[in-house]
Amino acid sequence: MQNPSRRAFLGGKAPELSPWEQFVLALQRKIQGSVRVLDSSLGQALCTVQQSTDIHHARQLCQTFGVKLYVGTDSDFLEDQTDPVLGLDVSHLNQLMPVNETETQWFMQAGVTVAQLRAKGFAIPEQVPAELWVIQWLGQPQYQSYALSQLEQSGLVHASLLMADGSLGSLGPFGVQNSKPLNTATLRAVVPQLFQLASSPVAAELLELPGWLAKYRLDIFSAQNPSLNLAHLLLGSGQDLGLLDWVVLDKNDWRAAPFKRSTWAASAEQQVNAQELDAAVKATLDPNALFFTALSV
Repeated sequence: MQNPSRRAFLGGKAPELSPWEQFVLALQRKIQGSVRVLDSSLGQALCTVQQSTDIHHARQLCQTFGVKLYVGTDSDFLEDQTDPVLGLDVSHLNQLMPVNETETQWFMQAGVTVAQLRAKGFAIPEQVPAELWVIQWLGQPQYQSYALSQLEQSGLVHASLLMADGSLGSLGPFGVQNSKPLNTATLRAVVPQLFQLASSPVAAELLELPGWLAKYRLDIFSAQNPSLNLAHLLLGSGQDLGLLDWVVLDKNDWRAAPFKRSTWAASAEQQVNAQELDAAVKATLDPNALFFTALSV
């Protein structure tokens, strides 16, 4: 008796692929890097990117097939993650170069490591793992716990962010002293919404606390901020508002933040308010929750 699958093959009818299998196949065809399926039953895969365009293809296909996207390795997967997920290994995106003759400002891609920065004179504390990528280091709040008045000590001057809709936003100094316009329609729509959230009664109450309680640095839009830089929105954000393409850091301005946030008591109501504000920021920049954070370090 002939095997049914063999009959289908001989008859020219290919076996039907699941949406997850279609996603993996399409991704393998599109990118220059590689794709490794970690768990086909749960829908978990790791994409090792070779060039920036791989990230753009991955974002587009994740959006099409309903796959969540994060930056990390196979060890970063969350056991309770029920949606299909794709991790991005950006270790090959590790270009690091000065942007001025004095070598005070440095351009770096998302996969540049802390070890590379230390080699260029950034005195990053020992508690920060050497293998951590820039995108992870900037995204973790325990390494970026700057007070509002000290945000410039992060050294973060400019950032290029791949947003949920596929646009590439240029984030940097913003305000009356800076004439550079917002470079995409998405940013021109999003920034006024963020200003509106920052002027809400909930945000005003949080600004009265000893430190910023929310995850996302919406406090940068307050009148208390001495100089607004849109790139500072990414500090400690978990990088789930978009995918960092590259940043420019100023070595002269950079100072290490306190390793841990200062401890002070917040009421249950204040904590809920901070969570609601975070949810509003997330919905503004990533309305379909395409990105999520999986940080194991």
